[in-house]
Amino acid sequence: MLFDIIWTLSDGVGGTLGIAANWISNAVSFSLFAAACLIWFIYSETVQGSRLLTARYRMAFVTLPAVLVVVLAFTSYWTHALFYIDAQGAYRRGFVYMIQPIVSYCYVIYTSLHAFIQSCKVESLQKKAIYQTLAFFAIPALVAGVFQVFYSGPCLSVGIMLSMLQLYIVCQEQLISTDPLTGLNNRNRFETYMLSLFSNVDQADDVYLLMMDADGFKQINDQYGHVEGDHALQVVSAVLKDACSPSGGFIARYGGDEFVVLQKGATEHDIIRLCSAINSELSRAETPYSLRMSIGYARYGDGINTWQELLRAADAELYRIKDAKKKSGIQVR
Repeated sequence: MLFDIIWTLSDGVGGTLGIAANWISNAVSFSLFAAACLIWFIYSETVQGSRLLTARYRMAFVTLPAVLVVVLAFTSYWTHALFYIDAQGAYRRGFVYMIQPIVSYCYVIYTSLHAFIQSCKVESLQKKAIYQTLAFFAIPALVAGVFQVFYSGPCLSVGIMLSMLQLYIVCQEQLISTDPLTGLNNRNRFETYMLSLFSNVDQADDVYLLMMDADGFKQINDQYGHVEGDHALQVVSAVLKDACSPSGGFIARYGGDEFVVLQKGATEHDIIRLCSAINSELSRAETPYSLRMSIGYARYGDGINTWQELLRAADAELYRIKDAKKKSGIQVR
């Protein structure tokens, strides 16, 4: 934005100072934009787990086009390749000007399309939301950039600011709705999701809600300390992600050592197998204590007609299971 302002103020201003300011502002602006697009590409592809950036030679190959733009920008004073400033101090496009927007926009368009395709493939709602954010982040900047390419004038910086505002809002939503310890959805986001899901009755068919908490969690805190207790919750959250995310489960930390998972399009056999998989994975966790979850579940329908009733039914089933464990002498608190 700063260099766009300098460009606007100096464009058409004759004299050594005006021409120098115009030339420097454009050279720096072109370079910074190419660098910003490259950095966004690297960030977005890293979040998506792309193999494109796993080797040094690939990184060098990816970086080379941006380096070319920077070289062309700063040598345009002599070559007039990307741009030049005429005798009246006016900015003019050079004979290979289009290399700059093509290179810069290819970075953004490629990673946006990649993220969009990823969002269509994944079942996990959390990953889908992240990929959609990556896919649509650049749209305001791209639209403004197209206007700048065809109509000239400093439109691009406005588009970039709109993209940054969009990303800032998404980040704030993530902070509001994400549990800071485990990285899972928090209770507020879970309830918002339930309201959204049950606003359309057809979407609630074959929905199971699992409520669970860690057996003997108070004993872990008392014997090993609260830091280790926090680590135990992180282990549980990682297992839940591995076990439930592939099938599209919505996972949230409900509070304390309580977690909830909402599974759509599942059968009771699927849920029983999922509960077994969760505890099987926890049994293999490398901790100085055993981790196991008490899990109660309920299905929407058969007299359960609201999300509050579903929550109460799953909660009641959880405590029935915990009472049964208590009678068997198993530590559940």
